[in-house]
Formats: sequence, C-alpha cells, structure tokens
Amino acid sequence: MTPDYDRAASAAIETLIRFSITSAPVAPLHILKQYPGVLVVSYETMSTDVLQDRKCVIDTYGERNQDAITACNMKNGHPQYLVTYNQRLPFFLHQRALARELGHIVLGHDGSRPESVRNEEAKTFAHHLLVPRPLVHAVEAFGIRFTMEVLNNLTGCNDYCVSCMRRLPAVHVPAELNRAVRDLMMPYVFNFFEYQRLADHKDGSALADLGNYMEGYEE
Repeated sequence: MTPDYDRAASAAIETLIRFSITSAPVAPLHILKQYPGVLVVSYETMSTDVLQDRKCVIDTYGERNQDAITACNMKNGHPQYLVTYNQRLPFFLHQRALARELGHIVLGHDGSRPESVRNEEAKTFAHHLLVPRPLVHAVEAFGIRFTMEVLNNLTGCNDYCVSCMRRLPAVHVPAELNRAVRDLMMPYVFNFFEYQRLADHKDGSALADLGNYMEGYEE
C-alpha cells in the first residue's frame, strides 16, 4: 500500500487555513489545544497527575515514543485523543513531534492500514505544516535569496527537518489552497524582512560585537 502524500500535504495546508495561521514558527501545540476531541498534556503533567515518576511514564510509552504519542478511545461513537509529549525536548523537536501526532489525528489514522504507511503520511503532514510551500513562495515573491538560514529563522525548524522535506516525493496541492495560505502569511513575511532590514541597517556590527557579551563575566 502506497502512502497518499498528496492528501497528507493538502490536509496540512487546509489545517493552516482552518486555524488561520498567519505567521511562523507554526505551533502544533496551539492547534492541538483547539482541536475538538483532543486533550494534550506533557509527560511532566502526566507524571504529576498519576503520581508516578516521570521516567516511569516515559517508559510506559516505549523507547521509540519519547518525543510524543497519541492514544485514541471511542466515546459515543466519536474518537477522543490523548496526546502526550516530552516538554523537556528543544522546541524544534517537540514542534516536529506534535505536528506528526496532529497529522495522525487530522488524517483519521485508525490502524486499518500498515503502520509504515500511516507514519509516512503523518511525517509528510508535519513537514508541510511546519514548512508550508506557500510560505516559501511568499519569500521568493519578495526577491529574497532563499537560504537554509532564512528558512530556519522563519520557521524555527532545524536543518534535519528541512532535509527530510527534500526527500519527500513531489506532491500536488490544489492551487486555491496554496494561494489562501500564501495570502495569510504574506504580511508576516513582509514584516519579517522589513524588520530585519531595519535592524541590520541600525546595528550592522551586532555580530562583530557579540564577543564583548561575555567580557568580565565570571562564574
């Protein structure tokens, strides 16, 4: 069975539109907390609530799921989700993990298809949510040279996340969806680069002077 990459990418773009995401970095945690039928808690909170050691809570979910995991139960014929995540990870790690779990929920993964297929679709969803192609197009519309540094600064994603996107198959997303997200994010892109231009002009020596930051500092 082949993953439906087009559906996963389109669902990510539709999610950005549905929740009126107008800037980056995209915060899957914020979306999950608004998503109907979803409760999201950190391992820290979970361990406090069930009065267990935090390590025991993580061990319960298994070695592979120490970033985030989703449990699903049916209630009155409707799915109820519990998303648990490792809050102690760096932002970009739990950002990517929560985007993946959101993908499983949005795509309605119920275990009826192979795990490898579900994981590929959720991963595709996550990358297109965090680094939406319309955002890239919005940057290019301003004539900005698109570099890894620019992408990192705009999205909060690290190089590994972006390199994973490069390995994904080409996808087709309806043009109207791409245009809608591009319109949502265009003001953010404009303000980002306008602020950067003004800041660089105002203090172009900021990086050169960074060494002075630690002068005279003692433990």
